[in-house]
Amino acid sequence: MKKLDVTTRDYKSGFRAKVIRRPLFAQKFMGIIVDFGGSDPQKLCGGAHFLEHKLFTKKSGDISQRFEEIGASTNAFTTYNETMFYASFTEHWRQVLPLIFELVGTTYFTKNNVTKESKIIAQELAMYQDDPNWQVNYELMQMMFPKTSLAEDLTGTKSSLKKMTPEILQEIYDNNYVSCRIEFVACGGFSENQTKEILREVGKLESKYLISKKVAPKKLSIVNSQKQHNKIIASDLITSRVGIGIKLPDFKKVGLRNSTAQSIFEMMLQAKLGVTSPWFEKMQKQGILNSPMELQVSYTTAGNFATIIGASSKPDLFLKNIKSQLLEVPVTEEAFVFQKKEALAQTIREFDDLSTIAIEEAEYGLENDSFNSASQAIQSLSFNEFYTAVENILDKSDIFTTTLKGKEEAN
Repeated sequence: MKKLDVTTRDYKSGFRAKVIRRPLFAQKFMGIIVDFGGSDPQKLCGGAHFLEHKLFTKKSGDISQRFEEIGASTNAFTTYNETMFYASFTEHWRQVLPLIFELVGTTYFTKNNVTKESKIIAQELAMYQDDPNWQVNYELMQMMFPKTSLAEDLTGTKSSLKKMTPEILQEIYDNNYVSCRIEFVACGGFSENQTKEILREVGKLESKYLISKKVAPKKLSIVNSQKQHNKIIASDLITSRVGIGIKLPDFKKVGLRNSTAQSIFEMMLQAKLGVTSPWFEKMQKQGILNSPMELQVSYTTAGNFATIIGASSKPDLFLKNIKSQLLEVPVTEEAFVFQKKEALAQTIREFDDLSTIAIEEAEYGLENDSFNSASQAIQSLSFNEFYTAVENILDKSDIFTTTLKGKEEAN
């Protein structure tokens, strides 16, 4: 399999920069990833997402407009583990580079702009809460990870949004936006000399804009789940919505890197429950499953988990069948080979998407991992290793369920 051509430089402050060289690509990408996301401890839940929004506001206005003036588009996102700011462009990388650092490295929080943003995010949260899948996921996380940031939406709560102030936002920023928790990544058709120039300039910019101080490394916390493992809620839905939450163990305690364990468990779920599985076809023929399910596997500092959410007019049968399929039916070697090929094919496709490849490399970097090593781990994975890993993970997992009862079921 092809490997990424990555040049990495570590700086005295703990900051790290990577340049991924993709010859012949006109499109370019630059981004900064912060090792601080929605699941990390913060003074008010939703703080990471709030910061992502407000860092675009500067004293001179919205910094996005300055990116647009040089032909670049900029955006950002917050996940459970990180916040990422990035720009895509074809020209003027020397102007884009300092703008990325200014975006992440300067703040302008006022009572007026924080209050205004609180109202905007509250509207965003309200839209999410109308989604039945959001409701199911929320109840699962409440049971698996009570009283943690994971138990609330990434955007926060109505209460936390109302309590947000410029001072609290600045405190969250100062405690988390520090050099040793931030990495830079560039990807595109950069020459060897341009790569060296980028890394030199990055060294100057991180000294100018970023806070350099030592902070304790992030650690996986142990959270006791609720005693309640199954929840049924009446709803106005026509068809019931059903969710299964699997609280997973610390992957390192079963001898696996986070990225490898995540890939293995995703492969298992697809093999057992995905649209190409015999089980999925059987459930559709029996009228138990109406459409493909949402399958997600995540690792965070608050805990690791998988969620499975689907619509069914026969929710009790759905839960019975899915638990049996997960816990009692082994993955065949044939199914493993198919899923492994699918995973590797997806990796090959990503080589032609600069944004995806750069973001993934940055995310792996926060784990002291890399795209190349993660891909190699799956490429070299044997069926016996896969089977053992799945058994070890499931053996130390706990299952929770939530059902939003539909009118069809209630009647």
